[in-house]
Amino acid sequence: MQELKTANMEQVFIQLRDAPYLGYLLKCKMYVATKEEKLVGFVGLRPHELSFLYVDPTFQKHGVGNKLMAFALDQLVRPIKLDVFTDNFVAKALYEKYGFKVVKTVVEKWSDEYPIEFAQDTMEMK
Repeated sequence: MQELKTANMEQVFIQLRDAPYLGYLLKCKMYVATKEEKLVGFVGLRPHELSFLYVDPTFQKHGVGNKLMAFALDQLVRPIKLDVFTDNFVAKALYEKYGFKVVKTVVEKWSDEYPIEFAQDTMEMK
């Protein structure tokens, strides 16, 4: 929901179990970050791709994202790509800190049901 808010798209939020990308998520290698046995973040990786990076908002700005990024970069072979909403400046700042650069921006509509336009950047680390 936090990322959808950055793109002003909260209305397209659906539960993970109903999400059309659930199969894609489950095909990723998933790694989790925990603190005191509580899940505080995760990364989803595919070959040459950082598919998902999430940090619980309560634990943001505590180094969890940096640790997940460092771990992910140790696992992946370059070049590495990722997609992020263009307006998600916080996430993009993290990715840029590690050397990712925007290589493409696409503007498209979310779906026929929610014909909301949004911009998404593809970022790459060589």
